Amino acid sequence: MVAGAGELEEGTGDRRKPGALPGGHGPVVDLFQDANLGRLLIEADRAGKIVGAVCHGPAALLSAVDEQGKWIFSGRRMAAFTDEEERLFGTADNAPWLLASRLREMGARHEQGDPYQAFTIQDANLFTGQNPASSTPMADAINTALAAG
Repeated sequence: MVAGAGELEEGTGDRRKPGALPGGHGPVVDLFQDANLGRLLIEADRAGKIVGAVCHGPAALLSAVDEQGKWIFSGRRMAAFTDEEERLFGTADNAPWLLASRLREMGARHEQGDPYQAFTIQDANLFTGQNPASSTPMADAINTALAAG
C-alpha cells in the first residue's frame, strides 16, 4: 500500500504494489513537494502501476515532476476534494491553496460530482476519488483492475 517514511527517504518502496495516497491535509502541507515521493510516482506511472489518491491525496501527485520540469499528470482526468467542499467544510480560508484549483492550474482535467457524494475517476492506471465517501468505490475500482490483470 503506501510506502513508509523510511521507504520514501531511501527509495525502497515495493514497486510491485499499487500505491494509494490517502486524504487529510498532510498531502497539501508536505507531500505535494516531496521529491522522493515524486520519483516513486513517476516510476510507478511509467511502469503502468496503479496509483490511487482520494480526497486531499491528489495533492501528493503534484510532487511528480520529471527531469524536464513537467508535471507527469498534466492532461490527466482526476477527482479531488473540491473548492466548494473546502468552503462548505470551513477550511478554505485557512488552506495554503485550494486543491482542485491548483490541480487545474497544473494542467489536470479535474472533474467533480456533488459535494460530499462519492465520485471517482479512472484515467488509465490513475484512480482518484473526490472525498471520503469515494474511498470505498475507488478501492473497489482498483481491486477490479487488479483482478483483471
